[in-house]
Amino acid sequence: MPPMPKQPEPGTQTSDRYGNVIATRPAPAPERPPAGPPAPTSDRWGHVIAPPTERAPGVPTSTLHFSVHPGMDEVKGYAEQQGWLAKGFTHLSIVWQDLVFTTDNWKTTRTLRSSDVPSPVVNGRFLMPNVPKGAQVEFAIHVGVSCHAPSDIGGYRERGELWLNNAGQNFRQVSS
Repeated sequence: MPPMPKQPEPGTQTSDRYGNVIATRPAPAPERPPAGPPAPTSDRWGHVIAPPTERAPGVPTSTLHFSVHPGMDEVKGYAEQQGWLAKGFTHLSIVWQDLVFTTDNWKTTRTLRSSDVPSPVVNGRFLMPNVPKGAQVEFAIHVGVSCHAPSDIGGYRERGELWLNNAGQNFRQVSS
């Protein structure tokens, strides 16, 4: 068997479908896709977005415990102040919850909404992404409250919003 001729470097020859060399110029280097825009540093409402961590964004890293329920004194007081209880609308419900919190003395603010999918609020626990365990968290909770009379089966009569914020001092808790 005769010796095989030396093959040219890849990309220096082009050939037709039969293997006949038709050009001997270097093949162009593949183009890299253009770099995308820089990552945003704030969302459309102006809230500062935390820098990415090694974990995937949105993965819970710690929890905060705060159970919001219709039997809370603040919720009952709000219903009485609105005149709902005097009208006989005694069945109260918490419709939604937003946890507004900071871990850096309000230099940045983050919000977890119970309406997000998947919900970060489960049985009085707020699943907090990208907050390390043991972090000091200062927070307030914005809640939606609705009411109806015991005989109403078709939904709510009145609806309102309430801030749970420790009488304006905010709550503080170490995340677990």
